[in-house]
Amino acid sequence: MNRRMKALLLSIVAVIVVVVLIFAYFASQPEVKWWKPEKEMEKPDVDFAKLNSTLVFIRTPQDNKSMNLSAGNVSRNDNFEIYSYLVLRDYVILSDFSTLAGNLTAYAERLSGDYILQKLVISYQYGSEKEYEYTGISYVDTYVFRGANLWYDETYNPHGGDNMEYLWDYEHKLVGVNKDHINAGFYGVSFALQIFLHDSLSRHLSHTIIFTVTAYYGQPSLLGWTDMHEVKTQVVLKIVPGGEKE
Repeated sequence: MNRRMKALLLSIVAVIVVVVLIFAYFASQPEVKWWKPEKEMEKPDVDFAKLNSTLVFIRTPQDNKSMNLSAGNVSRNDNFEIYSYLVLRDYVILSDFSTLAGNLTAYAERLSGDYILQKLVISYQYGSEKEYEYTGISYVDTYVFRGANLWYDETYNPHGGDNMEYLWDYEHKLVGVNKDHINAGFYGVSFALQIFLHDSLSRHLSHTIIFTVTAYYGQPSLLGWTDMHEVKTQVVLKIVPGGEKE
């Protein structure tokens, strides 16, 4: 066998080894239990130019207070435009804590180019460790979720619940994945929120909650995503004791 034939044979063997390793890698990955909201999300009819990115809610002793307060923000680049929209509807005082109920909406629209959205991540953070101690945020059951072209990981988590719940409770984020690499112009999610305030008004504590929406996009391939970019936006909720403003 001459050198040329040996080189060709080695090249073929190398290709086979790479293919086998790729298939072995994908076969070894744990099976993901994907979930998608049954209710389809539509783009909200909102004039974001008239909204502030920060919403201030003043806590008072008044119970069962209904309202319609909102904040919104938009960020864009040449490829994508993303939106964050927060609405507060009810404030209820209970025996040892109070709650705020509302809705959070996040979505991305493609403006131009050949890029595809990989995932849309909603994260939240508190203004301080002290606020973290007295504040809690939960999303209402997934049956009220509305979505467009995004899936969520509900695989069992050994720490309890599923991965979607674990990420929200412990890593403070919700990750919507374009698992099928759908080449769409619109992706999003909308869901109900409940905010728990475990401090009394007499403490005069303020609470700051920052909701960040980040869109990751790029080019999908057999071996993963390439040419990745991101764009993000934020809305901020400030909860202050009655009579005090920030």
